Amino acid sequence: MKRCHLFSLIVFLFSGCLGVLAQNATKTYNLQDVLQQIIENNPTLKQAKGKQDLYTSKIDLAKQHKYPKIFLEGSFAYVDPISEVSLPLGKTPVTLPLFPNDNWDVHAGIQYTLYDFGRANTIINIAKIEKLIADEGLIAAQKKLTYAATELYHSILFTKNAITVQDKLIASLNRNLLRTDGFIANGLATRFDRINTNVQITAAKNRKTHLENSLHKLKQHLKGLMGIDTNVVLKITGEIQIENLMVKSTSFEEGQQNALAITKYIDSILGQSEKLANKGNLPIVTIGGTTGYQNGYMPDLDEFRFNNAVFAKVTLPIFQGFKVKHEKEIAAIKRANNNWHIEEVKTEIDTKLSIAKTALENAISQYENSKILIVQAETAVEQARKRYENQLITNLDLLDTEVAYSKAQLVLLESEYKCTLAHYKLQQAKGIKIWE
Repeated sequence: MKRCHLFSLIVFLFSGCLGVLAQNATKTYNLQDVLQQIIENNPTLKQAKGKQDLYTSKIDLAKQHKYPKIFLEGSFAYVDPISEVSLPLGKTPVTLPLFPNDNWDVHAGIQYTLYDFGRANTIINIAKIEKLIADEGLIAAQKKLTYAATELYHSILFTKNAITVQDKLIASLNRNLLRTDGFIANGLATRFDRINTNVQITAAKNRKTHLENSLHKLKQHLKGLMGIDTNVVLKITGEIQIENLMVKSTSFEEGQQNALAITKYIDSILGQSEKLANKGNLPIVTIGGTTGYQNGYMPDLDEFRFNNAVFAKVTLPIFQGFKVKHEKEIAAIKRANNNWHIEEVKTEIDTKLSIAKTALENAISQYENSKILIVQAETAVEQARKRYENQLITNLDLLDTEVAYSKAQLVLLESEYKCTLAHYKLQQAKGIKIWE
């Protein structure tokens, strides 16, 4: 019995450990992996894909105008009084009813709109254009989320590199602290020098802690976009390849401007709506037929008899309360307003392109300056370390140079980061897909 309990406990603990390990599983992603995960798993994009299915069904619904309508009807009516005919046959006239009191009618019928002056085709065209808008909306949402993820991805890389810079600064300051302790032991430095070094080490550790907190937040935001569990340990791989991006920035072509495409599709819908309004006073030709059973036939009015009927009908609207007139006015006003909106979208696209190009040019200029700065700072810190070992400069001078070198490294990282973001902002302004 004890062995059974022990075995059950081991199984329980083992399954619990497996559950924890599954929850805290580590997943590694590069940029393309991140983008593909978003395309496949983001909840917002799943909703957009659902809209595509919705508008596909709306197209099928609009096509019902092209099909005949088949129906089955049954009715009963009690009529009293009824029309009668008196026949003077002999001394006593004979009264014959022309209709029964109880009227029964059961029949199946078919009705088809033979000609409606293009109304059905116009409704179908509107549904098809709405589907195109849904398609463009999905692509627009994919672009928005993938560019947002790209920014988060490179922010994570930048933050990781910034943490590495702080680690190097802390290691360098710790080495300086050991030198300072040696100088203090030999009477060549004071405890004040040691305190100053510790202050810089503590400040660097605080900056590292802040960066680690920012890195955690960035990863949580990225996991939200990717649609993965927050307990999953997200490992991001890759590097900021600034030189390759600078070459690509001068070579990629224009993409599809989804916002502009959507406004043009809306203009097409409004054009179709205007066309539909213009058909409001035109006739509709309908044909059909019925077959079934009905009483009320001579000589036995109560007997059910089989009957057939065919018909052709022309419906011509005469007066509809100025409905068509107002529909035309509304359609014309909406289309005119949308034309202004198209111009607004074009201006907005041109503005974003201009801003993105200027931002990229400025970012490249800052990056080139940062490369010069890092060379100068590296030379300065190497000389400062040698001069400090030879007691030619003070500890404060060395600390200032170390911190300045660390700041120069961060400035270079930041310029690479900004240059990378500016590259993707220009791609986004041009409407380029980055996940294919």
